[in-house]
Order: sequence, then C-alpha cells, then structure tokens
Amino acid sequence: MKVLARVVGLAGAAAVAWMLLGGGPRDVTVVYDLAAVPDARTLEVEVVRGGEVLRHSEFRLAGREGRVTHALKLPEGEYVLRGRIEGPGGATPFERPLEVREAGTVVLPVGR
Repeated sequence: MKVLARVVGLAGAAAVAWMLLGGGPRDVTVVYDLAAVPDARTLEVEVVRGGEVLRHSEFRLAGREGRVTHALKLPEGEYVLRGRIEGPGGATPFERPLEVREAGTVVLPVGR
C-alpha cells in the first residue's frame, strides 16, 4: 500500500511540475488590426487546429478604434485563425496561421 501511495504521489508531483514548467496552455493575446476595414461592425473568429474548430468568438466593434484584443489559452502548436469582418461593403473573410510556442501577444492585420 505504501508503494502505491508513493507512485501516486510521484505521478501527481510530475503532473504539477509539467503544468507549471511548460507543458500547459499558454496565455496568448491576439490583437486583430482592422485598419483595412474602416467602419467595421462585427468580427467573427474561429480558432482551428487539425481541422477542428476549438473556439468561435464574435466581437461587436461599435466604438473600437480599429483593433480588437482576444485573450486565449492555447497549448503549444499550430493553429489557423479564420473568420470574417462585417463592414459597410459586406463581409471580408480572412485566414491567418498562428504558431504558439510561448505566452505573448501577436498582432494580426486582417481584412487585407
């Protein structure tokens, strides 16, 4: 019984160390630069990995000054951000790659 308790304790400690020292999700802030679509009304974004949509977000843009900040927690890896900007001239689709290796901020021009 003591051996089992030690194994469980060691496994738990290893899991906590892995999460704290780099194996867990990263805090990533994506800033969407909407300068190319003046008077945009809405922004829709899907975070895609391996063909699977992980998150869908919608932002209303009234009163914003051409930039939208999107806070995400993502494991390391490669993603695709795809979406559309709804403006006076209709919808403008976009698709941008995103590679997460560490926490930080990424500025993406969209609508061009």
